[in-house]
Amino acid sequence: MSKINKPWERPRDNDLHSAPGVEQLKRKAKNGLMKYYAGIAESMFEYRGIEEAEQFADALQMSRDTVPEKFLFRNGECCVFGVGDQLHILPVVYEGGINIYGNIARWHPVPVGWTDDATGNYSPELAAIRNMDLGPENSVILRNDLFGQSDLEMVETMIDELVDNMLTVNQLQLLASSPYVFNVTEDNVLTAKSYFLALSKRLPAIFINALGDKPVPAVEQTGIKIDPAVFEIYDRWECVLLETLGFPCVPITKRAQQTVSEVQSNDDKITMKRREKLLQRQRDWQRVNEMFGTSIEVISVLDEMQEEQAEQEREAQEQEGEDDDGPRRLPLRPRRLPEDRGPGGPRAEDGG
Repeated sequence: MSKINKPWERPRDNDLHSAPGVEQLKRKAKNGLMKYYAGIAESMFEYRGIEEAEQFADALQMSRDTVPEKFLFRNGECCVFGVGDQLHILPVVYEGGINIYGNIARWHPVPVGWTDDATGNYSPELAAIRNMDLGPENSVILRNDLFGQSDLEMVETMIDELVDNMLTVNQLQLLASSPYVFNVTEDNVLTAKSYFLALSKRLPAIFINALGDKPVPAVEQTGIKIDPAVFEIYDRWECVLLETLGFPCVPITKRAQQTVSEVQSNDDKITMKRREKLLQRQRDWQRVNEMFGTSIEVISVLDEMQEEQAEQEREAQEQEGEDDDGPRRLPLRPRRLPEDRGPGGPRAEDGG
């Protein structure tokens, strides 16, 4: 299969290479987008009670409060196990026999840092952890979803597409901002050069000859237009990425065109994806609570935010209903009877 050429790539040595500076731009853009979307993915769920549990004090302190979501997002699976009076959460490598359902029944934790100082040797504590023989009797496997798959590879792939789209848009904008193309001949080369330098410096420049005509007759507009579909592609790629993580997103170009059934269908799919991840975490942490005597509760942050927003809207509607008892009417001024006035003259109280 032949490679699709990117618009900013150029041939060199029978291969395609990016122009100078493009790779650095791509790297910075990818790093920024990765931090953005990884932050969203790792903040989708809250583990209530884990900060108050003394058993997880070392794990939270050493991981800087990033477990277990950091490993679930990057690795897809991790394990909870005990070392003395502390519980740790680390990536897992399977090794051992297979149970009747075809799953490996034994595993080992994988310390992220394996060496001791600059010696390159295992520290005694890390070596002991690395060699621990774990199984369902003394450890619990935590899974990111039903299949224990990582979201990292999908996010990286989608970010590559987003960055490619960004570079394409930037290139088209640069081309569109170059309004003139010169077809210079020997007769007008100096005048065309002066004209070009004036334009490049954004200086007003009009060159005419004795007949009042421009001496550079072959100046034309590029006519380059940016297809709106380029922006739509970025919008749709981003929504695919967010929906993969379970975060609701509707493309900007599609929002005004969606029917009620389309909105509900899209929301249902995203809700089911998020529910799959939530239920898997709740099952796993129920096993952790039963095995190690903890009381950790897993909450979907987004679902809780939506419930709070819906509750606030209900309260606001109820408050409006209480305040709105019908159209307000001004009190009527009592009408005076005819006998309050003298015959054909002013009222008695007016002193007439």
